[in-house]
Amino acid sequence: MDVDALDAFLKIAELRSMSAAAKLYGLPKSTLSLRLKQLEGELSTSLFLREGRALVLTEAGQTLRIHAADILGRCEAARMAVAETLDDAAGMLRIGATGEFGTAFYSQMLYAFRRRYPKVQLDLSFFSPHTLYLPERQEMMDAIISWDDGNAAQGGAEQLWTDCFCLYASRDYLARMGVPETPDDLDNHQAVMFRQPSGPLPWLLQKDAETVSVLPRCDLFANEYWTVKYFAVAGEGIAYLPSFFTQIECGRGDLVPVLPGWTSAQQCVTLRVMRPSAMSRRMGAFIEFCRDYFSPSYVFNGPRYYVETIFNPTDNNQRGEQQ
Repeated sequence: MDVDALDAFLKIAELRSMSAAAKLYGLPKSTLSLRLKQLEGELSTSLFLREGRALVLTEAGQTLRIHAADILGRCEAARMAVAETLDDAAGMLRIGATGEFGTAFYSQMLYAFRRRYPKVQLDLSFFSPHTLYLPERQEMMDAIISWDDGNAAQGGAEQLWTDCFCLYASRDYLARMGVPETPDDLDNHQAVMFRQPSGPLPWLLQKDAETVSVLPRCDLFANEYWTVKYFAVAGEGIAYLPSFFTQIECGRGDLVPVLPGWTSAQQCVTLRVMRPSAMSRRMGAFIEFCRDYFSPSYVFNGPRYYVETIFNPTDNNQRGEQQ
């Protein structure tokens, strides 16, 4: 039984459409159709029925799907096992992560990793901290990268990096509302808040020996930090964000620090290897890369993303140009 034909069959079964499978996986529709016909001819049975625009598995197709997934899984395991005997790191690496800063943090890091190890395939999945460490999740992954989720100390996780949350706002907002001088002044300001499943994330700030917890007035909540940063850049309020996440916006003048010197405690980024006793070449390469990437001497050379103010209707110059 041809492996490519089984692979084509599973791709069609996954999306219930030959056209959708061809588009998603970048394969000619004619190739998928030919492989499916070859498979059905070999088995002397139809594997799909058409219901409207969708393809539905026949009873034979449902049976084959189970065995085909097992066959291809074993083929991939064999390929990866052979790859481990080679000098280069290769094969699939499955990474789980907390998803607060996917594009700005994990994607950038994994882009740099792929540049160094192009033969390693990556499967990155984001989960909430509450579900990331469930046993069924851990079985699916080779490693977990987490952002101060409270479970990182379990299983000998390695600390890669630390950062602090600080307060930021746009110049336009501060010009309208005034610049707070103390944490008490925040009562007179509007916030853009990050929302956890349990509720808004308080602003935990410390300076010298003093520590305060602030839950400011807010009518903009989001459970995604890019949205929080966007509204801060747009002048909708003060936001509580990690310093790495605002470097470009602060450098461009779209955000400025509020209450400099008041920061959160150090937040840790950690790496936890699921099966340290069965370390693969690619996993070892990934660990060494992470240590290098988060070292002070590392210089990233790749795409970076930020909130760019192409047009801001509150900008007087732009309003004048419109008129």
